[in-house]
Amino acid sequence: MNDVPAGIITIGTRLCSDGGIWEVAEITATGVVLRDALGGLRQAGTSHLLADPSTRLLDVPARQAALSPPGTSGLTATETEDLKALAGHVLEVLTGYQRGSEALALPGEPKPEYAPGSPKLRRCEAKAAELGVSVMTVRRMIWRFEAGGPEGLIDRRGQRRKDPLAGADPRWLDMARQVLAEHAQASKPTQDLVLAEIAARLDAEHGDGAVPVPKPTRARALLREITRGTSAFGGTKAKREIAGRPAAPYGRLRATRPGEYLLLDTTRLDVFAMDPVTLRWVQAELTIAMDLYDRCVTGLRLTPVSTKAVDAAAVLFESIRPLPEPAAGHADDRPPYHGMPSQVIIDAARLATKDGEPLLPSVAAETILVDHGKIYLSEHLMSARARLGISVQPARVYQATDKPRVAYCTSSG
Repeated sequence: MNDVPAGIITIGTRLCSDGGIWEVAEITATGVVLRDALGGLRQAGTSHLLADPSTRLLDVPARQAALSPPGTSGLTATETEDLKALAGHVLEVLTGYQRGSEALALPGEPKPEYAPGSPKLRRCEAKAAELGVSVMTVRRMIWRFEAGGPEGLIDRRGQRRKDPLAGADPRWLDMARQVLAEHAQASKPTQDLVLAEIAARLDAEHGDGAVPVPKPTRARALLREITRGTSAFGGTKAKREIAGRPAAPYGRLRATRPGEYLLLDTTRLDVFAMDPVTLRWVQAELTIAMDLYDRCVTGLRLTPVSTKAVDAAAVLFESIRPLPEPAAGHADDRPPYHGMPSQVIIDAARLATKDGEPLLPSVAAETILVDHGKIYLSEHLMSARARLGISVQPARVYQATDKPRVAYCTSSG
């Protein structure tokens, strides 16, 4: 092991290594970034650097550990210089030298008022007069320095997290939460309406002016903080879905094998199709079945105007019906189908063989996950899945997050 002089490598430490003189520019979790005299950078591991026989630390006082500990790496250049100057003042009181060592004494050190051996109280009084502060302030600086090094001298008052609700009357906050909860299922209110309702209820319950009401700007800031993440003044649909979330953390439906969960969903498309009989443009709906295990679309049906229960049953039929085996030498006649088609208008012959056999992949469904649409809870579909021995698991009402994969697939298709 290399006999490296005692000291701590910090930002600004100068060292000799591999035939050159370097300065520590940055400290990472496992290494350091070195800068040479020409501004070139080099990264080296800490263990490798200290084990290198050519490594020598330059101008490192015994107490330099106090100048740039790891906790000060987030300071700006100006704050770092101020911290070094403040640490120098403390070291001058403790040792008589701003760099903490007689070997690195600056010209004129030690000053008579800070000479080693003089009473510590007199040194504190001299430093207080020099800095224009009280003696108790200097003593507190020494206590913080001895307890946590130079990091203890950092003024962290501006880094304290302030409570955004501090100063507001608790009764006003409780009434605000109560009013907002009552508007969770209603249409989107305005902030002025909510504030007026809060003030009216407080006057009726506690008397006129009994509860101090914040100024309008402050009241709106409090409402924004209380309603953070609830979309109380955003979209009505999002607000209702967020209000309907369970209090417990969300779980995730995990499939361990193909066919364990089959997701069914219907979405009205933003496209129109022409009815070949009436020659009128009609809106179309897309119904798909997706296997949760591999996200494969196992059934698909495009219906005009609206989807019926028989259409949903047909999609389920496509998902569970085994595909015919290809003839010898025609193994490529049944390509696997993954995802949605890239076109809205497609050739029907591409979805089935000449005999009408579907070309979509099949899966032995065990459980289907559906929403509370009438077509999915109809007697037709329930009797079909009961005949096939398939369980049904309804999603929660107005909770699209229960079927995110298939909902995203149909909405983006």
